[in-house]
Formats: sequence, structure tokens, C-alpha cells
Amino acid sequence: MKWNKVFFALVFCAASARGAAPGSPLADAPKEPPLVRDLRAVRKGDKVALTWSNPRDAENQGSFPGHLAVARICRTISSTISDSRSGCAHPVRQVNLENSAAIAPIAVQGKLIAKTTVRVIDVLQEGQDHADQLQFAVYKLELLDDHGRSAGFSNSAAVPLAPVLPAKGLHSELDARGVYLIWEEEAESSSSLLKFDYRICRREKGSTKRVVVPYLRAVVHTREGERWSGVDRDIEWEKTYLYSVTPVTRVYSQEGHLIGEIEGDDSAPLEVFTHDVFPPAVPERLLPFVGHIPGQKFVDLLWAPNTENDISGYNVYRREENSPPVRMNSVPITMLSFQDVNVLAGHKYLYCISAVDVHGNESARSPETTAELP
Repeated sequence: MKWNKVFFALVFCAASARGAAPGSPLADAPKEPPLVRDLRAVRKGDKVALTWSNPRDAENQGSFPGHLAVARICRTISSTISDSRSGCAHPVRQVNLENSAAIAPIAVQGKLIAKTTVRVIDVLQEGQDHADQLQFAVYKLELLDDHGRSAGFSNSAAVPLAPVLPAKGLHSELDARGVYLIWEEEAESSSSLLKFDYRICRREKGSTKRVVVPYLRAVVHTREGERWSGVDRDIEWEKTYLYSVTPVTRVYSQEGHLIGEIEGDDSAPLEVFTHDVFPPAVPERLLPFVGHIPGQKFVDLLWAPNTENDISGYNVYRREENSPPVRMNSVPITMLSFQDVNVLAGHKYLYCISAVDVHGNESARSPETTAELP
């Protein structure tokens, strides 16, 4: 049965697999040790990145007489994450090692040597991911020398062929708490072996540094269906951010153990300008105290601080009965108190205050409190 969800973002980003995770080297136990021991496979969308360190000829003079020239990439579709086959009957690709390799220095027994690192992208065929029947793409390399003879194999590495659910209809809303991200999710199965999630990343416009956004999920019910929401509260106002959402599918065993996870393609970047037009909360607990010293009467006002982190100060308003309020200060007051010395005996004054943030947004005024001078 087809069902829809919608996710609002506000964002999270790195998970680890316990045990033998797909994409990690797998122990095959062949008769001969694998010639390549660090083959790894990482899936993102329909692309699988294969990486391995190509063995140097000098390290394998006893294993084969020639020079490593070609790597056959073998891929099988299996219900398990290992490949017990000894050969490579149907390679999906053949790689010229001399043209595809990038030299990277590595340390071996404390000595820095040059070792060849190879990276190849394999594209999965459409429709190979299954939501109801979990399968894996299992990869293995067969290395050939310059005479076309097999020099040996690699370890196996596998990735799940589970579906990933792209974020659809991504949009945002902005309020005083931060940036809300909203999108739809579409799934065709509710298999207990698969858990669908999303990662949200953010970067400032003009910067290449991406930040993973931790976010809390909340469901919103609309006429169009269920929507999930999350908010990015760790923002700075008056900046332009680019958000992207990456679908993540976590794969579990029948026993409930995490086998691994795969990512889908990132969403198109969503640009958000965090323009602060939101007033602070109304100040609370305004208290008046009537006092006097010889020759002068006054009213002291005290109030509780606002909790926003961008408060620049407070405004104090006063009025007498049947007259409009007048602001007592020319610039926002940075203290949590104010003394009104321009008072007369026998008069009753009504006071209220407001909060002002650094962007000039002013809150509504607090309830009035009365001070009556004897």
C-alpha cells in the first residue's frame, strides 16, 4: 500500500554501523589470501563508489610473475553480504589500473611509501532496490597481469539494494525560533528491516563549509497528508543559508541489529534568508516601588529579564489617567530597573514596559501597573 509522509526539517548527520557493515571489507576465507584486502563499497543513490589500494608489484613477486595492469569488477546480486564464488564469470567493468590510479603516500612499518589508490564508480540499474525483499550488491575484484593472466582476487564488499526516499516538495518557513524545513516522503513498504530517515546540511551562501543540522521531528496533519517538521535553531539572523536534505535508509537484520545504511542523492539546495522581523516576548513581572528622600519623591521600577539572546534593552512608558502613554527613555534601557523622579505628590501613574532586540523589533507592552504617590 502506498503512503505519504512529509518531513520538516531542522537537521542531523553521522551514523555508525555495528558489526560487519555493508561497504566494509568482508572476510571470505579463500584458499589463498586476497591480493587486495581493503576493497570498500559506499552507495549514494544509484552510484556505488569502489575504492581499494592496489598492491605494488614488489610486494607480490612470489604471487605472480607479471605486472598488475587490469582489475575486473565483479558484481553479484545476493541475499547475503558475502560472495563465496572463486571466479569472476561476469565482470561489470574492467579498469586499466595505470590510467585510473592516484598515488597516495601511506605508512608501512613506520616507513612512508607510495601506494596506489584506485576509485571507481559503478552505476546500479534502475529497479534493483527492493523494499520488501532485502538483497545486496556484492563486489569483488579480479586482478590481471599485463599478459591477461589472473593474479588474484580481492576481499568482498557489499551494499544493500534497499530503496532511499528523496525529499519532495522541500520548502521552508521562518519564525522567531528558527528555520523550519518541510518536505514529503513517499514509501511503498513499511518493512521492519528498513528505517527511513533524513540528514539536513546547511552552509552559508558563498562558503563551501557544510554543517550537519541536528533537528527534532514533529508530525503535522494537513489536508494533503501527514507532514513532518523540524527546526534549525542554531542560526544567525540576517544571513543567507543554503539547505540540502539527504535521504538515509538504515538496514537491520531479522534480529534487529543494524547492518548498515545508505544515502540517497542530496536535494536541490534551498536558499533561506534569515531576516529578523519577529518582536521579542512581552516583558513580565513589572513592579513599582514608591519612595522618597528628603526633598524628593520617586518611583523605582523593576522587571524580569527576557530570555532571548538578542535583546538590546527595554522601553518604559508612563501615563496618567485619561491620557496616552509617553515613552520615558530616549534609547533602550540596558538595566532591569528604572527610576522616575519626575513625579508629583497626590498623582497616580500607570507604567508599562516593552523589550527591543538588536534589529529594532519591539515587543508589545506589558500590562500596566500603578504607582500612587501620597
